[in-house]
Amino acid sequence: MRKTGAVLVAAALIAAAFFLPEILSSWNDRQLLDNVSLLPQDIQREGFAESVQLTVAEKVLLLRDGRLTAMDLSRETVEIVASGPDGGSGSVSVFIFDGESEVILAPDGSAGGDAYTEEIFRLWDDRLAEVRQEILNLQALGGLPMLWDSGSSLSYTGYGERLYVDPDTRMSFQVYRIALSSGPYSVELMVDVQTGRILSFSLQWDRDGSPNWGMRDASGFGGIWRNYWEMDSVGSGWYNSNTRNILEQIAHTPWKDGDYDAYGQIFFTYDGQSISVPLEGRGVNGRNFMLNWNC
Repeated sequence: MRKTGAVLVAAALIAAAFFLPEILSSWNDRQLLDNVSLLPQDIQREGFAESVQLTVAEKVLLLRDGRLTAMDLSRETVEIVASGPDGGSGSVSVFIFDGESEVILAPDGSAGGDAYTEEIFRLWDDRLAEVRQEILNLQALGGLPMLWDSGSSLSYTGYGERLYVDPDTRMSFQVYRIALSSGPYSVELMVDVQTGRILSFSLQWDRDGSPNWGMRDASGFGGIWRNYWEMDSVGSGWYNSNTRNILEQIAHTPWKDGDYDAYGQIFFTYDGQSISVPLEGRGVNGRNFMLNWNC
């Protein structure tokens, strides 16, 4: 009997040696699945993953909500003078980093071996090409008046990036600002880094300019921005007399020889929520005019 018992004990120990680690491992895996724990860096990565999934409409909604906190991620300024449709080729370029140092770049964007400066310049030159195409698309559809064509020579200033964070949900997104000018027109834009979509614009011109919306005037403005921002709908009464005056007549009003301000708003809906986007027209001394959208 003792020999039999010893044999059984030995067999049990051998079986335990083979099967117990696998059983314990399986049990431990199940415990981990049932009790998920996130380290702080995991939470940060999860929050970032959620933020990059924000739609353009959600970003506009957050901007209009007024609760966002903003933080500058970079403050470099890149200037391109008389840039053609192929970007910086043949242009005079100035790079200013944080307002402290200034580097004059060669026409091809080289900076005498300064790799970081050249990289920043290339980034903004690509953004110029991207924004130029966005403007041309919006002009063709009726979301902007006719300012320039594909062959226009533009000067531009690119500014640093900014991070917007919703303090309640911790959702965030990045934007950059860029200003373009040629002839009587200049426009400053806020652009979504992720999608390249324009989130706001401030258009300025002098008395030599007169924004041309085409044969349909600005009647497509609200619908175009509804589609461009991927909203669900735009208010049916958006094209009222006040809005038409701001979009189409700001430079041709009876007050053109004095100061003039007009304020309006266009309502959109997204996911059951109403979004009011401000529209402003301004004339100063009958000489300088401005159209602000979502500013």
